[in-house]
Amino acid sequence: MKIKFDACIYKMQLIDHDIIKDRLLKHINETPYQETIKDKKNDPSTIWGSHITRCDWCYNDKKDRDWYKLFYPNFELSVKKLMRESNYDCPLDVEDVWFQQYEKNDSHGWHIHRSQFTGVYYLEFPRGSAQTEIVSPFSNKKKKVNVKEGDIIIFPSLWIHRATHNKDKRKTIISFNFNLNMTKCAIEDDYGGISHFD
Repeated sequence: MKIKFDACIYKMQLIDHDIIKDRLLKHINETPYQETIKDKKNDPSTIWGSHITRCDWCYNDKKDRDWYKLFYPNFELSVKKLMRESNYDCPLDVEDVWFQQYEKNDSHGWHIHRSQFTGVYYLEFPRGSAQTEIVSPFSNKKKKVNVKEGDIIIFPSLWIHRATHNKDKRKTIISFNFNLNMTKCAIEDDYGGISHFD
């Protein structure tokens, strides 16, 4: 039995996307990356239906990457504002951040992530780029998220999702996984007071 409960996919623009986009792409293009990720038959470590031209997942926890140092302050400001509006007024604990570049016909098969939340920042997203598709855990229906360049989407990490086949020009995204540090969180209680968890 499934009991329906409200949940959502968050969507916002990264603060100052237009100002940092070109510098971010320059740093990404100068960053060491993994060889092409692609699925291989009978290899359980690969994701079926995936082909990603460039990716630095192997450095996902490295905070000294030039593109990461440029991206993170804007990301943190953007996400914290949204989280506060959703009663999550607590620090972010980011576990992973990495880029992926999709050329023509590249895709990322169905998968889930670790952590509480995951998401995508659409750094380079030409018209006609492949959208993210997410499966509703209640209805099992697929939904494509309508985004434009500069947008960030955030959703629970256990939601199944994929990137459909990219049709033409290169698409560059930054993905991330994070937790909310609820030990330092404050939530209004039923009597108008504030409950602190620390």
